[in-house]
Parts: sequence; structure tokens; C-alpha cells
Amino acid sequence: MKRGIITLLVAVCFVQISYGQEFKGIGPFTSLQGYFKAFHNGVIRQLEYLPVKSFQVGDNLLAYIDNKGDVKVFQGEQVKTLAGVANNYSVSDNILVFNTGPVTSVWKDGKGQLLTNFGRRYVVSDSLVVFEDTQFNSVKVWYNGQIKDLYTVIGDIYLPAGIGDNVVAFAAVGGTHYVFYKGAFYEAGTYRDPLTFSCGRDIVAFNDPVQMSFAIFEKGEFLDLEPMHAKRFIAGWSCVTYTDQNGNLQYYANNSVKTLSNYAPDYWDAKDQMVVWGEGDLFQVWDGKRKVTAAYFKPEKWKLKNNVIAFQNQMKGVDCVIDGKVINITNEPVIDFYISGNMVVCELPNSSFLAYVDGRKIRS
Repeated sequence: MKRGIITLLVAVCFVQISYGQEFKGIGPFTSLQGYFKAFHNGVIRQLEYLPVKSFQVGDNLLAYIDNKGDVKVFQGEQVKTLAGVANNYSVSDNILVFNTGPVTSVWKDGKGQLLTNFGRRYVVSDSLVVFEDTQFNSVKVWYNGQIKDLYTVIGDIYLPAGIGDNVVAFAAVGGTHYVFYKGAFYEAGTYRDPLTFSCGRDIVAFNDPVQMSFAIFEKGEFLDLEPMHAKRFIAGWSCVTYTDQNGNLQYYANNSVKTLSNYAPDYWDAKDQMVVWGEGDLFQVWDGKRKVTAAYFKPEKWKLKNNVIAFQNQMKGVDCVIDGKVINITNEPVIDFYISGNMVVCELPNSSFLAYVDGRKIRS
């Protein structure tokens, strides 16, 4: 396949990515008394008077199974009951999908929709749902309220190789690989073996076994980033982080490639527009705009989401990097922590919780 080539390999002026969204956040927790509550908009909301069986949370949506087994959802106003029973469920930042027996349903923006009466496995992301339809032995995608066929197989159904926020990459019967993006299909090429894809938002990355190049799909176009395969790569929000054959840590965005590190990092991770990596004892952060030395040790645990990098400090508490600043949230040893929206929620001993958002600390 003929495709374009990125010719500018080092960006002199790296353009800031604009994501055009406001981060909010819902922070659910169960109190010492067994009440199910949530941090939201700077206050604590009580949702249930009894412990829930399970919950999953995204930036703007909380779904849970209550004490009676009902499926409920909370998005900042009132709790809504969606179903009396569910075999399983999963959420993204804005979408809930659940199975009631073989029936697969989706819920978004206050509206529910039946996906199939013959469902089984599914994957939900920020803008789409990929699911199995066992009646036709096929895999389908739900996007913007519409359902489209991805492929039909003879034998065991397999899910796509790559599923991102709003893009799907997959191999159809015969070895032809496609990208589904904003309701349209784009052919990536025909290969003997299935490719390994990393899908983000508006972008897909893969090693091309024919051209022997490292390539991307971005907003309807296929481009070569490197003339040789990348050793490792992760796609994010209109960006790709990868290590090239020389071990350099590279970051692609806005038609440019920026070198984050000339030294082969001891470890690295990437999500959304952010990257963390180790250079000796230094814990380095790229937040999509700037490089920050966040710590002088390797954290045991870190989380990346939206514009927040949270990590365990040497006191077993939690620090974070927001807008280029290293902020101490707590030095109290934490059991666990997570990010929802731009809020960091820490679970402390004795079933107490601490939320950090917009410069404020809120305790349960």
C-alpha cells in the first residue's frame, strides 16, 4: 500500500494538543458504616444505605449492582435503575453495556438500546461498543446509535485485535485488515498473519510486516513513522509513544516526532497524552506539553488518566503531577488509589477515603 511518510523526525517547536473536553469525575466508595457514597462536584453524595455488590466507574458515569442485584447508574443527578438482573456489565467514561442472559444492551446519555438478543462477549470504549452476535457468528460495532457488521467467521468468534476510544482495527476472513473509524472502513492491507495493533483516539499504530516499517492510521490516512519496526508502541489521544530500534523513546503528535529520551528507558508507560519512564533513579513524566522530573526513585505503582499522573511516593502515600507541578496529596499509607476525571481518590486504612480535585482535599 502506498502511503505518506513523516519526514520531520525531530520537532523544533512541538505543538500542544487540544482535546476540547472538560474533565469531571465521580469517586465512589463504601464508608465504614457500609453506606455507598461518591465524591462529586466537591461534595459527598450518598447513593445507597447498604453495601453494593460491585461497581465500575468512568469519568462521567458510575454503574453498580446494588444489594438486591439491580443494575443502577449515577451521572451526577439522580440514581436510575436500569435492570433487575445482569450477568455482567462494563463501563467506559460515558457508556454502560450489560448482559441480561444472552441479551446485550447499551446505555448512554440517559437512553438505552438493544444491541442483540444473542450476545456474549463485548468491549466498551469511550465512543463505541464491539460485541459478538452468536446468531450470525459475527462481530459488530455500535457507534453513534447505529450498528454495523465488522466481520462474520466460520468457527470460533474472535474479537478485534485493537479497540480504541473511537477506532477499531481488525483482520477479516482472508487476512485483509481494516480500520473502522467514524462509521467508515479503511483497508490497511492483506497479511498472512494477524497484525498487532495499538488503538487510541483518532489513531492506530502497527508494525507493517511487508514494508518492514512502523506505521500509523490517523484520521483517514496511513503514514510511515519509521523505516523500521518499533520495538514497543502505545497509541493515545492523537499521539503514539514508541521505542525505536536504537532504544530511543519517541512521541508522535501533530505530524511531528519528538524524542523524549535518548537513553533506552528502564521502563515506560503511556496513556491518553501522557508518558512516564525511568532514567536511572529518575521518574520522568511527559504530560503532553512538558517534561517533568516527578521523583528520584521508581514508584511501585502509578496511574495515568486525562491530565493527571498519580503515583505512590516513598512514604506509601500518593503524589501527582498536574499541569507540570508535582503535588503531594497525602503521606498517609494508602491501600489503593484511582483517577476519575481530574480527581484522584485514595483509599486509606479503616475504610476512609480522600479525594483531591482542583487543589482541594475532601475526606470521607
